[in-house]
Amino acid sequence: MSSKFTIEEVETIEDWQKFAQTSLQYTMFVSSVYLKTFGGKYKTFFVKKGIETKAGFCILLSDDEKDIVLNELVIYSGILFQNDKFKKEVKARSERFEITETIIDYITKAYENIEIALTPQVDDMRPFIWHNYGSTKIDKKFNLDLRYTSYIDISELKNIENEEDTTIFKSLETLRQRNIRKARKEDSVTVEELTVSLFLKFYVDLMHKQNETVSKEKLDNMLNIIENTVNNNQAVMLATKNNKEEIIYLAVFSFDKHRAYYLFGAGNPESKEVYKGTICFWDGFIKLANDYNIKEVDMEGVNSPSRGWFKLSFGGGLRSYYEVKLEQNK
Repeated sequence: MSSKFTIEEVETIEDWQKFAQTSLQYTMFVSSVYLKTFGGKYKTFFVKKGIETKAGFCILLSDDEKDIVLNELVIYSGILFQNDKFKKEVKARSERFEITETIIDYITKAYENIEIALTPQVDDMRPFIWHNYGSTKIDKKFNLDLRYTSYIDISELKNIENEEDTTIFKSLETLRQRNIRKARKEDSVTVEELTVSLFLKFYVDLMHKQNETVSKEKLDNMLNIIENTVNNNQAVMLATKNNKEEIIYLAVFSFDKHRAYYLFGAGNPESKEVYKGTICFWDGFIKLANDYNIKEVDMEGVNSPSRGWFKLSFGGGLRSYYEVKLEQNK
């Protein structure tokens, strides 16, 4: 193992934010606002070569801090590399490989069981695949769980004159197009409105219909996430209303300098408008493009058969990412 890199825990969340936001692997899920808000334990580290910070990594911890764990409210964590615009890609790739090896060596010695959700921008899985290469013991090797999300290019929705003339509208599934037309005909509107308590009510009803229960702890964490990200200009809550001014759907999109992320959404269980989810997302794309200068939306996971098809019906492209897992017997 190379000794050219050293690892040190980040002293302050401000130091972490200053570095993290410059990385191409940065997402708002590892922002200082989100990490202080999501409700779980975490640690952040810098990987240094001399005095230069070459990378950082964020891990989520179990309550006893013995394990690195996943959290359903933190979609991506993992490794963030320094964005060196002047280094040749062949050398940068080699350095990222060595850095990842160094991180793996550190976390496998410091923690018992490991689960990390990497971003789609971490695309070299060889250090995880080659860890203890050749070993026949399952507890010595990483398991790579292939996951998918969908990226939608919304840049052409800025300053549009006719939404139906856009490539993105033409790429929508036919049902989505019909829903948008029906929403327009019935004078549905979508506005920014922070109404978290109503959203949580809609969300609980939605989960009950899917035979799922939601803990009070999760609801409290969701409330904190929404309020803090919106109040820190890191997210927007959108309310779609029918022509009677009744809220029929609520959605939350968070964002950073790279893209927006679909965070949460739920419809009014009493409303009859079949287009409510479609028009909230579509109007959300238009608002993100025009009011927030967002060019791309991560639909945040298409791994559930029921929810995945809805997200993919908006015509985005598939992007893969990995959850890496290691169960060690120590």
